[in-house]
Amino acid sequence: MNVLFLTVFVGLILVGFAIAFFAFTRRSSASSSPERDSLMPLEDEKVVRPGSSRRGE
Repeated sequence: MNVLFLTVFVGLILVGFAIAFFAFTRRSSASSSPERDSLMPLEDEKVVRPGSSRRGE
């Protein structure tokens, strides 16, 4: 019977962690969308235009 109580206790702790993690991810991604997230790797790219002078030359 003690094993049953231990299993329920550990299960409730795991459920609590899952709910807390879900709430954290939902709160942190409130201003995010799949379209915006897919473009994030391209944010830091710099466009080099033809005819522009390069630094160091």
